[in-house]
Amino acid sequence: MESNMTTKSSFVSSHPFHIFDTEDSIDYSERNQHFIQCLKAFEAFMDIDAYILDYMNKKILYVTKGSSLFFENTLDDIQREGYLYFEKFIHEKDIEARAPCNRRVFEYFYSLPLNKRLNFNGYYTYDLRVRDRRGKMVLINQKITILDLTNDGIIRLTLCVISYPTAEKPGNAYLKLNDNSVVWQYIPSIDKFVEVKTQRLTSKAMMILKLASNGKTETEMAGILGISLPTVKYHKKKIFARIGVKNTAEAIQWMNNQKKLVKR
Repeated sequence: MESNMTTKSSFVSSHPFHIFDTEDSIDYSERNQHFIQCLKAFEAFMDIDAYILDYMNKKILYVTKGSSLFFENTLDDIQREGYLYFEKFIHEKDIEARAPCNRRVFEYFYSLPLNKRLNFNGYYTYDLRVRDRRGKMVLINQKITILDLTNDGIIRLTLCVISYPTAEKPGNAYLKLNDNSVVWQYIPSIDKFVEVKTQRLTSKAMMILKLASNGKTETEMAGILGISLPTVKYHKKKIFARIGVKNTAEAIQWMNNQKKLVKR
């Protein structure tokens, strides 16, 4: 293994419990090939921008041919540099901002009992800026889900899928648990994930958000809903307080994010 492959990268965070048993004698090569072949099968009939991250060997195991990660490099080039390859194309401020969020994701996962870790079903999503083939920084979304664990429940492989961003700025980190549809949002100011309470908004509150997203004024909303203008203002104030935003634009962005996240 190349020495620079083991050099620490601030993009791929570690955790005290994310340690592999040095006496683990299991040969993972067949399992690795299984996941690579599965991704290649998807790649054969659809455009997919994705890669498999190998935490045990600290490298990118496989990258789809049309991936944003390639630039002008080969898979061998990418694997040779290991984690440090990320430093080449991800905005340094986004690497720094994502580190505490990554740490919280690891803390949550490793707080689960072993049986729940082995059967974990969910993903972590985050918007960040990357350098495209022309050298220009563009905003993308990255979703990460677990592919394989060791018998001790340590994350060995993850699948990372790159797509369009969920918002207009970096950040917007969410953790979605598919088995119960719970969505957690990372709040940088308090360094915590908090549960998204979409289902707790009233039908009238959701209608006000939908009308606002369609460009309706408060007066127009009052006429459509058959309520007074002060009542519309009251509902909006309650909505802002409930979902933790400051204005209508942020509330609409929040609603659009929830539509993407809670859709099954």
